[in-house]
Amino acid sequence: MVEAAKKGDKKAFEAIVKKYHNVLYYTALGIVGSGWEALDICQETFIKAFNSINSLKDKSKFRSWINRILVNKCNDYFRKNKNEVCVDFIEETGGFIEEGSEESIDLLRALSSLKENSRVVLTLRYFQDLSLKEIAAILDIPEGTVKSRLSNGLEEMRKLMKGYKNSG
Repeated sequence: MVEAAKKGDKKAFEAIVKKYHNVLYYTALGIVGSGWEALDICQETFIKAFNSINSLKDKSKFRSWINRILVNKCNDYFRKNKNEVCVDFIEETGGFIEEGSEESIDLLRALSSLKENSRVVLTLRYFQDLSLKEIAAILDIPEGTVKSRLSNGLEEMRKLMKGYKNSG
């Protein structure tokens, strides 16, 4: 599909969008915490990917390449909205989270409370099931940094989730 899309086949690119839309949407949702913003970021990601697909040299790296675009779009969102983290996740949480469940709400609330670096790493690791090596490549950071952000983020999530359970 990627080779065909690089040659200008719009149907092939449409198939790519169908294949990757949900996983990119949930990744963006995990990072920015807003369903509407996640949809916008996905759309911007696919537009950027469509316009620059010829810059992709190795088609086997497509997943990392499109995830890098997504993370950059999420970073753009945060730059524009300085530390404004919205959590309107109740609307369409369909796929990986049981809609409206208290635990799901607490989980996303805790995730949105984390520092951006930890939130991005946790989202890529657990929403997309990416390896540490893949995350390091996408974020252009050492694997050791990924490990420490993952560890720190999980520890912070445990504390936050414990707090939600004790207050509920």
